Amino acid sequence: MKILMLGSKEYPFPSSSYKYERKKPTGGMEAHVQKLSKYLARDDHEVFIVTRRFPGQAREEDLGNIHVYRTRFLYNMWLRTLTFNIFAFLKAFRIVRRERIDLIHSHGFVAGFFGSLLSRLNKTPLVWTPHGIVIDWPSPAKEAISFFHKVILRNAKKVIFISSEHVRKRVILNKKIPNVILTSGIDLVDFKKVPRGRKEICFLYLGRFARHKGVIHTIQAFSKLVKTFPNSVLYLVGEGKREGEILECIKENNLGKNVRFLGWVTDTPKVLSETDVFVLPSRETGEPVALLEAMAAGKIIITSLPYIEDGKNGLLIKQDVDDIYEKMLYVCKNFERCTKLGKNARESVKKKSWDKIIKDFETEYKGVLVK
Repeated sequence: MKILMLGSKEYPFPSSSYKYERKKPTGGMEAHVQKLSKYLARDDHEVFIVTRRFPGQAREEDLGNIHVYRTRFLYNMWLRTLTFNIFAFLKAFRIVRRERIDLIHSHGFVAGFFGSLLSRLNKTPLVWTPHGIVIDWPSPAKEAISFFHKVILRNAKKVIFISSEHVRKRVILNKKIPNVILTSGIDLVDFKKVPRGRKEICFLYLGRFARHKGVIHTIQAFSKLVKTFPNSVLYLVGEGKREGEILECIKENNLGKNVRFLGWVTDTPKVLSETDVFVLPSRETGEPVALLEAMAAGKIIITSLPYIEDGKNGLLIKQDVDDIYEKMLYVCKNFERCTKLGKNARESVKKKSWDKIIKDFETEYKGVLVK
């Protein structure tokens, strides 16, 4: 198959957006598209990616079966997504006709809309992945996204969701639209279990600094823990609007010596190799890539998300400061016993490796083409 990928704002990930858009670098969608493309190319499909061009990057690049086309965009918080997708549409229009693309896979609402136009103009099947919910944005963006949403659902041959039934319920307006939930994939070769010379137990929060993720609850629970285990360390890795509140919480609880605030990082495997316990008391319903990465790295998992089995490959918690603290305390008192949970976590995530997950995507693509 020849597959066109639209919507990914950076390739390779992570590279230039971290340097040039420090306040809002790219994230999960770009990582997903990169891995999906890698494994499709490995299976002899040709993948055409249209993405943004940053200083020092080539306009076009052939990487085996992956063909990268980079386009300009406006460096503006409000216009960068729209302008990128407009320029990407113009470039993609030529690619679809010249390369005789078999399938368009659009990622996100704006790229989904422009993918719909390409699909209609060229009679090329469209598959869409929304990557979360943005239909609750404030006006006027809300009205624009709602319009895009309806246009996409009229034109997409199939909607592929990533791990979240909640998102499917919010996005699918017509039950007749073919749709499927596939899991996120993990590339196990990126995450090797690295034994660490342990002087203290290192906890890790890795994710967006958002209210529903539970980062403040994690800090508050950790502040109670250090009273009993004063050498414990908490790494905070991510970015988001609550950064100021997080720094204030660290200061209020006098945790300057115990907290390593790293912000957004590009080398997740390295950070995971330096820590012991992954903590995520989130209220989200999807399966975060960060959780899969922590499992792949063999970390002890403490989370509220029902993607682990309590006491078997991790520890389940309530979204409650006291419960998070109790589980942290339990790990500190029973560290050697809990390391078995990390080994089990790595073993259980193997079924979600890209080697296996890619077959599901290929099946869905082929199903669209034969109709």
